[in-house]
Amino acid sequence: MKKELQTPFTELGHEKFGKNVEIHAIFLRHGEKDGGGDLTEEGRKQALDFGEGLGTKDAIKGYSSPVQRVIETVEQVIKSAPHDKKLRTRIRTELAIPPFSQEFIKKFGEMAKQGFDGAAEWYLSFGDQRPDPETVSPHEIAESFACLLAKYLKMADKLYSGSNIDLINGTHQGLPEALLKEILVRKKDDEEILGFEKLKDIGGALKFTESVEFLIKTSGVGEKSLQINFRGESFGVDMGKLHELAKSYEERTKK
Repeated sequence: MKKELQTPFTELGHEKFGKNVEIHAIFLRHGEKDGGGDLTEEGRKQALDFGEGLGTKDAIKGYSSPVQRVIETVEQVIKSAPHDKKLRTRIRTELAIPPFSQEFIKKFGEMAKQGFDGAAEWYLSFGDQRPDPETVSPHEIAESFACLLAKYLKMADKLYSGSNIDLINGTHQGLPEALLKEILVRKKDDEEILGFEKLKDIGGALKFTESVEFLIKTSGVGEKSLQINFRGESFGVDMGKLHELAKSYEERTKK
């Protein structure tokens, strides 16, 4: 009888799916943009440099906001990444700029001129309140991002055991921060603190091609863990709050 060929994903003594898996869900702000909102040459270089800096893994896949500068950023990252297997980029509405009123957009632009974090700080200060009826709240954005992250947690069960992959999620400033404000657990003077009051508490808003990594791991028996890697530090996650946000989004968007 011909001996079955073993691969890293079907080692003897391991079940086929969901064991010893790593998913690096990277939420990445697009590269530098010009006055018209298009990616600049410097922005393309920033994206290429980001891709080159990724460690080699089994595969890389991109998800993107439908905005062209974000799509291009994600594609440049994948182009220069060292992975042998590069999967096709898909659009995810959760990563898009959400509905904003014209009044809000005007005010946001004015705040942005006052300082790097001014506009994002102002928007995040609304919490679970909408700035106006046409503009979604930061809490609603946190719900949509939590739902996307919950999908990646479920994905870990379906991957071959031993898999290690990168998922690049191209998005916009202020959106990943809305999720961090509700689920990130940080330590200060041996005390655990949920979220943050001001962006300065986490080093400010995301800069061009700066990212937040949500590292999902499963053990040899399929137990899951999730940690946030951001600006050279690792943080915990309030898993109860994460699932609560994801559930709220699913219920709110049911048709």
